[in-house]
Amino acid sequence: MFIGRDIDKLTCTQKALAEALNLSTVRIYQLIKEGIVVRDPNDKKGGVFLVESCRNYWRMKNRKNAITDDGVLIDIEKERALHEAADRKLAELKLAKLEGRVFDATTVELKQVEVLSNLRTRLLGLPAKLAPEIEMLDEAGIEKLLTREIEEALDELPEYSPELYLDEEVIPQHGDDELE
Repeated sequence: MFIGRDIDKLTCTQKALAEALNLSTVRIYQLIKEGIVVRDPNDKKGGVFLVESCRNYWRMKNRKNAITDDGVLIDIEKERALHEAADRKLAELKLAKLEGRVFDATTVELKQVEVLSNLRTRLLGLPAKLAPEIEMLDEAGIEKLLTREIEEALDELPEYSPELYLDEEVIPQHGDDELE
C-alpha cells in the first residue's frame, strides 16, 4: 500500500482503529466524544484520522498530569507516590500494633479512665476511713497519717507495661477496622 504525501489525512474506520489499538468500538466512540479520536468531517461513513487519533491516544495514555472533574491539574506520579506512602504508613502501623508497640487511643483512654477512677474512689474514701484515727492525733500525726495513706493509694497505681493495654477488648470505631 502506498501512502501519499499528506499522511495526516489518512483515515480508517472506527472498527479498524479499535482493532489496531486493541480497544472496543464502544471505547473508540467514547474517545471520539472526549476529543481524543478525531473524525474526518468529510467522511460520511464516520471514518477517523488515523495518525492524529493514534498520536492523541498515546499522549493520553502516557501523560503524567490529569485534570480532575473540578478542573484541578494533578500529577499522577506524585499522587501514586503519596498513595504508596500512605499504604506504607498503614502497614507499619498495623505491624506495630501486632507487635504491641502501639495501641488504639480508645484502648489507652479506657484503661486510663479505669485506673484514675479507682484512684479517685480510693482517695475519696480516705476521709471516712481516717476520721476516727485523726480525732486523737496532733497536727504532725495527722500529716503523717494522710501522707502514708495517699502514698499507699499512689503505690497501687499500675506501672506501665504493654500488657496493661493488651487485655482490653475495644470495639473498633468508624475507620479503625483498617488497622485490625
